[in-house]
Amino acid sequence: MEILSFVGSSLLSTTYDMLSEKLTGYLSDQLWDSNKEVRAQMESWKTLLLKITIVLQHAEENQVANQFVKSYLDDLRDLAYDMEYILEEFVIDAKGSKLIAESEVRPSKRQRLISSVKSLFSSNKANTNQEIDSMVNSLKDRLEQIEKEMHTLGLINLTMKAEDKPRKVASERLLESSLLEDKVWGRDREKEAILDLVKDGGSSLEQDFVIPIVGMGGLGKTTLARLIYNDKRLEGRFDLKVWVCVSDEFDIPRITRNILEHVTGEKCDFENFALLQEKLKAKLSGRKFFLVLDDVWNKEYGQWDVLKRPFMSGSPGSKIIVTTRNKDVGTIMRGDDGVYNLDLLQDDAYLQDVGEKLVKRCKRLPLALKTLGGVLRGKLHRDEWENILNSEIWNLSEDRSGILPALRLSYNHLPSYLKRCFAYCALFPQDYEFDKKELVLLWMAEGLLQQQSHRKKQMEEEIGHQYFQELLSRSLFQQSSRVESQFVMHDLINDLAVDVAGEIYCNLEHNMGNGKLEKARHLSFTPHAYEISERFTVLDKLKHLRTLLPLRVLSAYNFYLSNKMLHDFLPILNCLRVLSLRSYQISKLPDSFKNLKHIRYIDLSSTKIKCLPESMGSLFFLQTLLLCDCSMLTKLPMTIGNLIDLYYLDIDKTPSLKEMPSGIGNLKNLVTLSKVIVGKASGFMRLSDLKNFSQLRGRLSLLDLQNVVDVQDAREAKLDKIHGLEELLLEWTASDNDGNDLVLEMQVLHWLKPNSNLKSLKIFCYGGENFPTWVCDPLLFFKLSSMVLSNCKRCPLLPSLGLLPVLKELIIGGMEAIEAVGSEFYGEHNSFPSLEVLEFKNMLNWKEWTSPTGSEGEFRRLRKLVIKNCPKLLGQLPSNLPSLKELDVRNCNAMLLKSMGDFNSLANLSIREISELTCLPESFTQSLATLETLYFEDCNDLTCLWEEGTEIKQSLLPFNLKHLSLWGCRALESLPDTMMMRTDGSSSSNTSMLMSRLEKLEIYDCNSLKSFPRGKLPITLKYLSIANCKVLESLPDVDGDSNSNLHLKIMNVPCFYSPEGCHQLPAFLKEFTVRDGGEWLESFPERMLQHCTGLQRIEIKGCKILKSLPTLHCLNNLVELTIHSCRSLVSLPNTMYQVKSLQRLTMMRCPGIEFIPDGGLPPNLTHLELGRCENLKCVPNTMYQLTLLQGLLIPGGALTMGFGRCLQNLTSLQQLKIEQKLPVDVVLPSSLTSLQICGQENVESIPSGFFQNLDSLKVFEIVRCPKLRSLPREGLPPSLGRLDISLCPLLKQQHFEEKGDYHSLTCTIPCILIDNNQVDY
Repeated sequence: MEILSFVGSSLLSTTYDMLSEKLTGYLSDQLWDSNKEVRAQMESWKTLLLKITIVLQHAEENQVANQFVKSYLDDLRDLAYDMEYILEEFVIDAKGSKLIAESEVRPSKRQRLISSVKSLFSSNKANTNQEIDSMVNSLKDRLEQIEKEMHTLGLINLTMKAEDKPRKVASERLLESSLLEDKVWGRDREKEAILDLVKDGGSSLEQDFVIPIVGMGGLGKTTLARLIYNDKRLEGRFDLKVWVCVSDEFDIPRITRNILEHVTGEKCDFENFALLQEKLKAKLSGRKFFLVLDDVWNKEYGQWDVLKRPFMSGSPGSKIIVTTRNKDVGTIMRGDDGVYNLDLLQDDAYLQDVGEKLVKRCKRLPLALKTLGGVLRGKLHRDEWENILNSEIWNLSEDRSGILPALRLSYNHLPSYLKRCFAYCALFPQDYEFDKKELVLLWMAEGLLQQQSHRKKQMEEEIGHQYFQELLSRSLFQQSSRVESQFVMHDLINDLAVDVAGEIYCNLEHNMGNGKLEKARHLSFTPHAYEISERFTVLDKLKHLRTLLPLRVLSAYNFYLSNKMLHDFLPILNCLRVLSLRSYQISKLPDSFKNLKHIRYIDLSSTKIKCLPESMGSLFFLQTLLLCDCSMLTKLPMTIGNLIDLYYLDIDKTPSLKEMPSGIGNLKNLVTLSKVIVGKASGFMRLSDLKNFSQLRGRLSLLDLQNVVDVQDAREAKLDKIHGLEELLLEWTASDNDGNDLVLEMQVLHWLKPNSNLKSLKIFCYGGENFPTWVCDPLLFFKLSSMVLSNCKRCPLLPSLGLLPVLKELIIGGMEAIEAVGSEFYGEHNSFPSLEVLEFKNMLNWKEWTSPTGSEGEFRRLRKLVIKNCPKLLGQLPSNLPSLKELDVRNCNAMLLKSMGDFNSLANLSIREISELTCLPESFTQSLATLETLYFEDCNDLTCLWEEGTEIKQSLLPFNLKHLSLWGCRALESLPDTMMMRTDGSSSSNTSMLMSRLEKLEIYDCNSLKSFPRGKLPITLKYLSIANCKVLESLPDVDGDSNSNLHLKIMNVPCFYSPEGCHQLPAFLKEFTVRDGGEWLESFPERMLQHCTGLQRIEIKGCKILKSLPTLHCLNNLVELTIHSCRSLVSLPNTMYQVKSLQRLTMMRCPGIEFIPDGGLPPNLTHLELGRCENLKCVPNTMYQLTLLQGLLIPGGALTMGFGRCLQNLTSLQQLKIEQKLPVDVVLPSSLTSLQICGQENVESIPSGFFQNLDSLKVFEIVRCPKLRSLPREGLPPSLGRLDISLCPLLKQQHFEEKGDYHSLTCTIPCILIDNNQVDY
């Protein structure tokens, strides 16, 4: 069987079905009322499209296989793409004409917005019409030929009247709650057990009130609940029965409204949630009800607590069944003992035999079983399983395509709309991690999201997310193990996607040279740091390309793109729907960008773009515009209001953008708008423009609210009607805060009350003297989990935030008017029931923090407490914090620590910048019992860790302590004596127990510390770092047997290198670092490194009087040696050549070095740097034998006559830097990818032929060449991606200012830097 024919038909049937729907939609548009000819043309196509669709559906259902059919399908595919293109050309022409007509009728109002668009259409209209006419005529001929071939291939007999066969539409998932089964095999026991609980009336409302049914997806939880709900034995037992499908969004108002409507039988239009709850409470009062909450995902106790309040008015014996996949959900609603766990069917003989045969078919391969399970999970009948077992696909030879039959079966059983979405993922290479939201937007841009008629535009993304979840549930996608928010495809699944996608979806790297690229419509590629034009010459042959997608990479560096790509290649890609230039350092778009009239998706994120052209207003089909992290973007086009299909506009992280055009207010289809900047002048956005954005979702920032001059703007914004909003930032500009109208700001904030679905709220630089009551309204914010109040400097009191039921994170900072925090902050007893993180920052006048009288239940879940820069705070902190794990106190009064109570669960304690703190107070004794990390920084008065005579002093360090860090504690004189293990063998059991977990010890800049306690280091210690402890007289003994895994780092500790204090370092030591040896380190004791056979890296830096290095030939594992700024060093060890393991040797700023030892250099070097070694006279002639050398930095003066030619023998060399003097006879190896000439004081020109054979050169740098005037006239290598010129004034002046002499030679280079400034051509 010719599988490719079948694959092609399965994708194409959906394509033509959707194309037919699009044509029907266009015909209903009033755009064609004045163009009867175009309408007639569309009508003539409609009938033939229906015939083609039916033929393709038959091919898919009957697996028509024929080589001629395959060729026919290829023609149909191209026809579909071209027909869609022409249809859109009709629409673009019609919309442009309409826009011109409107501008002529109302020129005063619209002239500035669309003048450029009008000019564009007026100038191109004649050419466009001629081009469309030509394409239409060609299309007519092709359609006639297609119909003839249908007869020839015998396919015409498959067609039928449209009314005889229903059209395929995207299947919608039916609610399982609508099932009416009266019998389900294998669940009788569970049904009866739960039914008994439901029938049990109980003596109180609380007894068995909630019955959670917990189990994995597909176990039949909903079906079981429905059986119980419909059981006749419950008739007459309840006054009310209600079923509500909750799903993954725990929308309390929606759930409450659904229940109320079910109870009353009437439509409920209440917007006020409090009224909703009161109404439901009244209806349930005194009545026994049975409620099923199906498919619950919420794990927030506070939200459940809010929802259940009306239920508590019901009569005893009322029951609530909850179905959920998550045990935590059931525990929150009932407790651990009341959860009913639904298990797998244990003896499923009904399907067991078929299942065992399928397992054998899959050869017991886990991936095959997993994906096939995704198919079987929705098939509950034996005949469906047997159909899969007996499929012909099992008989296909795996060798032909390498695709497991089980995987192909999984694909074949996908709905057709999912097949296209899955095939699109062939653009991703193996192991590529992709983002869910990004992929959905790409699907949307390509028209792959099939909609039901009358579906609202803003629902399209939701359809995409449903598609994604379906592919994920079938194991065709899987969550990344590296990044939780990313997804990947298994290698074999990726192979399947590539196989079914055919030649339409291609990856540039994987398909170069195999002939597939020429037929590609969608192209992805992995971006290179410097994209030269030659890489994209294939685009000349891909004029019908619809997708050009550089894939995301993990590297942190930027990418640069040749101007030829922007100016020559892009203009010919008129069919593009998806274009990404993400992270390419481009500053402007070419004028030809306006030709991308079919574009849906533009990603310019992380570019240096400064502004967008006004002609962008003609891109009528644009849906997604990504400008995130465009730090230099200053303005958006005034014509942006013409983009009425714009759906997703991301302008987050654009600090240079100060104003937004008022036309954005016309974009009523926007679902994502990351921020709104309120403007001062007319023509820019006002707050009232938000009234058009009721469908916005996700995150929204409202900035420059000080520009609101009329409170009516805030009232008209109707922020509370934007129900999809989850994160909200309200920000006034701090610099203008002092001069603002305080009353106006208070009124504005009052009317900016958000909706009840908000999860995060941030208020910055608000200038009012109090907050509106909605800020702490628990009935409004029953989903709010995070709040930040920052720099609201005039508010003397905090709102009652303790009332918010699910608030998890609260950050308060810069509230300069607050002097006390008390009962007003809590609101009532048992406040802050869900709070986990609490931070106070920069509260300069805060003096007192008091808890309500008799309050003990607040902060019961608080996990992290941070108090920073609160210098006047002296009052008692909350004492009862049973869950506190992390405490961070910084730049506060030392008395604050003494006021703290016992924190019995504390694991991490950080104390920084606390003056007058000499040691931890005794009150901390119990708090340290569970401590794992203790961190001190810049506590300049700290002399010891614990108070003399305290219990902690006597009983050693705490048992769980794993990490102890002491940074900048300049007065610290001693460490606890019992920190070390005793060396006399008399350690107590208590000592052994308490010291058994210390893993990391850091001591930095403790200039008063003289000695370590006597004894050995703990055997669990893995990391010991000591630096800048200049008066330290001795170091602890390191036991080579007990501390075999220790990483030791010693820097600027004089005693370590003195003959008296020196210790022989252990053999296991892997890294050895000496920095800032200053005036005291002249040489190393010979025995120091004598036995360090495991040493891999040595770094010696800043040792001004160091004259010699220790012997190195015994270090058989040494890989890297770095010597930096050792001015007195005169030579390297004579036995250096014997260190055969050495791969990297770096000597920088060592002017005393004149010669390399006669024995030469280690033979296996891959990188050698001899930089700023001005007196180095020569290098050994054996250096050309370093055939593994990849990187070389060398003074030109050290290259003796004739040696310059020897460089060409270094065939592995990739990076070369020549300092001071350029040898006249230099011949460079062809393997070079990076070349720098530096400090060439007398060089005036680069010799001709210098770049001969450098076909791989990507980077060329010229630094500090003051007399250099010219580059080679023959030009630079075409492979060059970066030209970097620094401190070369003559070259800069003559050739690069105002497009000088070398513009034609360099304009195609992707990256040109002059004195670190990028040159834009």
